Amino acid sequence: MKYSRFSVLLLAALIVVAEARSEVIASFWQMAYSEKPTDGWRVAWNPDGPLEQSAKYSDLTAVRCKMPNSRRTTLQRGVLDGNGTLREDTPILTSNGMALIPESPADGPKRYLIASYTMPRDSLGLVWINDGNFQNLNVPAGVELKIFLNGTLLKDLTVGKDRVPTLFQQALGPLKKGDAISVAVGPAKTGTRSGGLLRYTLEEWQDGQSPPPPLNTVRLPIDVERPQFGPDGTSAVYEAKQASFNETLLARKPELVFVGDSNTSRWGMEMFEEHFSPYRPVNLGIGGDCVQNVAWRLRRTPLEAVPVKVVVFLIGAANLFSKNTPEEIAGGIEKLVKIVEGKASGAKILLLGVFPLRVSVPPHNENVQLLNAKIQALADGKRVFFLDVGPSLAEPDGSISPEVMPDGGHVAMPGYLRWMDAMKPTLQSLLPSRPQETTAGQKDPG
Repeated sequence: MKYSRFSVLLLAALIVVAEARSEVIASFWQMAYSEKPTDGWRVAWNPDGPLEQSAKYSDLTAVRCKMPNSRRTTLQRGVLDGNGTLREDTPILTSNGMALIPESPADGPKRYLIASYTMPRDSLGLVWINDGNFQNLNVPAGVELKIFLNGTLLKDLTVGKDRVPTLFQQALGPLKKGDAISVAVGPAKTGTRSGGLLRYTLEEWQDGQSPPPPLNTVRLPIDVERPQFGPDGTSAVYEAKQASFNETLLARKPELVFVGDSNTSRWGMEMFEEHFSPYRPVNLGIGGDCVQNVAWRLRRTPLEAVPVKVVVFLIGAANLFSKNTPEEIAGGIEKLVKIVEGKASGAKILLLGVFPLRVSVPPHNENVQLLNAKIQALADGKRVFFLDVGPSLAEPDGSISPEVMPDGGHVAMPGYLRWMDAMKPTLQSLLPSRPQETTAGQKDPG
């Protein structure tokens, strides 16, 4: 069958329309993550009136605060006292989107943390709150989540305590410049505290189109393979980093590959080159990765196209913070092993034990020990091996010094030196014998 040029152009136009996607107008997490005020956003609480009356809201101030038992500072929004310290009797919003709301007085209104966005222009299509995630891990009485448009309540949810976030989505319709969208988080019961992890985007969709069901971008089930989503509400930066890794992998043709989260990603290539340059090492670590993210990446990593001899994994710490059990995490790591075996059948795999925290909140370090025992059980001593370098990071009394782990969870240079000393003999036994030589350094994927 022949088609006219007009028919072809019309078909192409219809395909473009069918594939049209949304425009992200604003991201709640990107606002929370940004130290400078973000246009259109207001973060406030309601000390004196109902949620419908935005004129009675009181703004929260963005400040950098030192974290307990750490040298790090973190961005938070709250109410300052006379000493410039955040008051604990008012709501606080942290840079990762965690809302913390203290107990409301028994004889007063419930206290809410309120994030409001004012439209900077008329929308061309329909505006939606999309990919809304709210996770309540700590409040048995439940947490309320309310959505308002110009003071009118559109959605009212009570979120129970659960490891899996509650997903929400709301059609707001065509909006005008100056329209205000507010999302409020507060207690389900007066006299109780509340809070949780909040993330969502405001998106504009063309007339006649609507978004798919909201994505869980906060706490993935252990069997879901998905990239990380950034503060902008998309996975574009993460996917670009993976593409850059693949370019480096194919250009460098490594025999030694490191895969993991932030502790792996922060390795200096100079140390890799100093100790393992003949094997053209490549670092594929990305901060914040869980085993689900690594599985997504490995499916798209061309290990079959390079002469890899050893793959080193350090992964699972972020999963513990996501409340996955040691059994679940070990099952996820077993999946990673199988993916590598399917892509690089001749490669050996070295599984490193997850590091303990310098200052642990029980039962975190106990779970680290349980997890490492289960990771060790995956080793067969033939193709899969296990090494726990955590004890090498500790002092004689068993503590980990601030010099080794300044922020309590990430190693600094003294820690990397100890890590290398503990790991090198095992790696040398797994890699083919080869004289040391100088090679070009790995291109930084950014």
